[in-house]
Amino acid sequence: MTLPSIQLMSLGLHHSTELYNAVEHNRISLERNLPWVKQVTCDDSAQQYIDERVNSGEPSSKWVAIYVSGCFSGVFGVKYVDPVTSQCELGYWLCEKARGQKVIPRVLNELIPWIKSQGAKTLEFHCLEDNIASIRNAEKVGAILQSTAPTTLDISDTTRKMCVYALQL
Repeated sequence: MTLPSIQLMSLGLHHSTELYNAVEHNRISLERNLPWVKQVTCDDSAQQYIDERVNSGEPSSKWVAIYVSGCFSGVFGVKYVDPVTSQCELGYWLCEKARGQKVIPRVLNELIPWIKSQGAKTLEFHCLEDNIASIRNAEKVGAILQSTAPTTLDISDTTRKMCVYALQL
């Protein structure tokens, strides 16, 4: 299997239309795990989604648009790098058509050197217990389950637990 090309671009407001279209075409699968999806209902709300992330004020945050074979296919975020604990939380989402193509492990291979340069010593992946694809992505790069807790996400099924997987850099 030939892997598709991947391009990462700094996420910006100019991505709002592509982001909205991607969410709209993948709404059902995204809503299951991501509470913000129900707020992205038009280009303006897609701009708000982007603005809240790129202007979060969190230390060493970085948000990128993921293009797979030239098509906008999702977002990857370094939510923060805590300067005291050296922990870094990651978040991402992909369109259905980009899943199953080793996109996230390849994105991580590109971004881990930058994340390390920001002082991170531990990467954290927060995944709902039945989000098998995200759990596999965490495990593929060597992350290990550290803890589980009731979810605090505003999603329809709040009985699912949040799992935290950690990778020591």
